[in-house]
Amino acid sequence: MKALECNGFVTPRDYTSYCRFNMLKGRLYRIKAIGAAVLLVVACLLLALFGFAYSIKELFVVAGVLLFCALMFAYVMNVNVKNMCNSKAKIVRAKQKTIFGKNGIVFELIFEKNPDENEYSEIFFDEIDRVYDGPKAIYIYIEKRSVIVLPKRNLNMSPAEARVFLKKYVPAHKLVLCV
Repeated sequence: MKALECNGFVTPRDYTSYCRFNMLKGRLYRIKAIGAAVLLVVACLLLALFGFAYSIKELFVVAGVLLFCALMFAYVMNVNVKNMCNSKAKIVRAKQKTIFGKNGIVFELIFEKNPDENEYSEIFFDEIDRVYDGPKAIYIYIEKRSVIVLPKRNLNMSPAEARVFLKKYVPAHKLVLCV
């Protein structure tokens, strides 16, 4: 089986997707997110209906405040991701080349404007905390707070072949397959 390679840029949209993933990471993170959103909307509707039925105006206000807070949370998260990408603009604009082998990963950041800043790392699988195979990207956690984002559009093979490759070479206790 050929090596799994990822060549390309990681865009701010990829980082936004990562932030959403990181909040509820795990096998069923999308289902958790949808469940939380549905639960919030249903709770707000029930509060509003209860307030309407018993003429309690304060419940309308509470329902409105809850929905407003949820929308502000989503907005602030997107703004924070944009700010993070702007503060780390050097890394975001670098071409990323990652090669999975049998024993680990070779990771390179390639800066086209200034080749002296190029970074090269070899990471063995025993140094990796977790590898999450998500729907849009593969997230490699080197430590609990340090991650390498590999967008699936940049892979040299299909997502199904990549999943087979990961199952074969990444230790089972370090690989999490997400739905």
